[in-house]
Amino acid sequence: MPQSNGADLSKTGSIDTLVPIVEMRQSILAARSLLSQKKQSSSSCSALLKELLQSVPREEKQFKRIFDAYSTPVSYKQKFLDQNAFLVYYSKGFDGPGRPNIENDGDDVTNSIQTMQYGFRNEAWTAVDDLFTELEFGTKSSDNSVDSNDLCEFMSNALKAFDSYLNLVPENDVKEATFRIAHN
Repeated sequence: MPQSNGADLSKTGSIDTLVPIVEMRQSILAARSLLSQKKQSSSSCSALLKELLQSVPREEKQFKRIFDAYSTPVSYKQKFLDQNAFLVYYSKGFDGPGRPNIENDGDDVTNSIQTMQYGFRNEAWTAVDDLFTELEFGTKSSDNSVDSNDLCEFMSNALKAFDSYLNLVPENDVKEATFRIAHN
């Protein structure tokens, strides 16, 4: 079960909480367009890193907090199942005579969406962390040792994870968030 990272859950699913996620995606896309040479110098890695850090947090907890502010929160039922897994397993989900099995109450769409959101959030963090690590290595390098293809791959992995997450969001919400960024 994901641990709380202090995300404000009072505006879950709002455009206001979606804007920073779309903004991070746009920053990575913009950074990818700046890769013009086969190898990147320490100064170009430093410039890319500086550009990304304007909208993409370097710390995992801060990064995930942004996603969690928009994402569907973990349900009470899921918390119960996770905290009582031993009992649920051995009772086979029995919750009393005449009551449905606690694990099989039909299609739990909310839990399914929440699970996918947290999974794509984690994939995005892993890809972004790899990208930051490569750029930080490049800033300390004395020669042009960072391959642009590697950076492009890390950026593509991050964009793929962001896109997977954003595919779970209503299309009009993504358009509205993009509009707000462009007119801000």
